[in-house]
Amino acid sequence: MSAERFARAFGPVADEYERGRPGYPAAALDLLAAELRLGPDSVVVDLAAGTGKLTRDLAPRFGRVIAVEPLEPMLSELRLRAPAVEALAGTAEEIPLPDASADAVFAAQAFHWFDGERALAEIARVLRPRGGLGLLWNTTPWEAREGPWYSALDDALETRRVDLSTLHRHASGRWRGAFDGAHQFEPLSLRKVENRIRVSREDFVAGLASRSYVAVMNPGDRDELLAHVAAMLDRDDAPLDGDRVLVPMGTEVFWTRLAEASGG
Repeated sequence: MSAERFARAFGPVADEYERGRPGYPAAALDLLAAELRLGPDSVVVDLAAGTGKLTRDLAPRFGRVIAVEPLEPMLSELRLRAPAVEALAGTAEEIPLPDASADAVFAAQAFHWFDGERALAEIARVLRPRGGLGLLWNTTPWEAREGPWYSALDDALETRRVDLSTLHRHASGRWRGAFDGAHQFEPLSLRKVENRIRVSREDFVAGLASRSYVAVMNPGDRDELLAHVAAMLDRDDAPLDGDRVLVPMGTEVFWTRLAEASGG
């Protein structure tokens, strides 16, 4: 199964992605704005913007926000949800913007899907001198096996995962190799921020349905898995507060800037 098929699996599940995927904590965006020296007049790019989860949080903070997304169903959802934002079709490897046109580029839940070396070259091209790059990932309590219920959920998911999807999960760390030879950027910095959320049962299941390794399953197996997860929420040890699922996520925030001598 090709990497492209996994990456494109998000298109057909744009609705589930929008319903079930969490946003990003304000503390993470405050951190990036401070470290990358961004302000109300800054021009920023949300790369692989998806349905605009991050885009909508960036829009009130910065003077111009440009969302770039390759998948039409995601782009359509983004334009519906954030009609005032510039939304362009494009990829990390071919960003549809002029040289030195942005103060910062952001990518949330995405860089591990990029061709890292090509993407960094393009990001460097569109950044102004000393421009910044911010990468965000929401971590999941099942992959961290936080407690018996989330451990059982991870067991259920693990039997359905396939090797290529595992390699393209950000937790593999393989994406960081692109930075080893990227001398135009300073070394990456990292900070972790709490991002606990409370969601309905339906939206929790929708979030799982939008995971690439679930989205690529054949429909019968996918429905069986999602029904199993819904049934697991009836267990006595399920992480529920009334009718809401408690999801103790965190957000990993990485950032870097163009080195002194670098530019587009």
